[in-house]
Amino acid sequence: MVKRLFAAPSGSPGVPVSVRIGATNVTLTWSEVPCLQKNGIIMGYLIYYGKGTVRNRTIITPSDANMYTVTGLSAFTYYTFAVTGMNQVSSGPSSEVSDMIRTAEDRE
Repeated sequence: MVKRLFAAPSGSPGVPVSVRIGATNVTLTWSEVPCLQKNGIIMGYLIYYGKGTVRNRTIITPSDANMYTVTGLSAFTYYTFAVTGMNQVSSGPSSEVSDMIRTAEDRE
């Protein structure tokens, strides 16, 4: 496979999974876009998320790290997440959608 410059990533990151769950936040991790499909340097990720199966919110991560904590979530609520790699040209295809992840119960 030939590496294409000046093109969006042609591959997608792995499915995001939770590594830490709080009442109003979830820390996610995912595998990187495969090397030959990056088409440049991955500069960050778009995280698409929302309640249940509706992913109507987007976060742009500030770096190429494949771990991020999504904050401002509602307690004891189900969310799904997907991620997309971004290089200097554009964003690539989205990962598969995560399993439903429920935030912790708020114990105030």
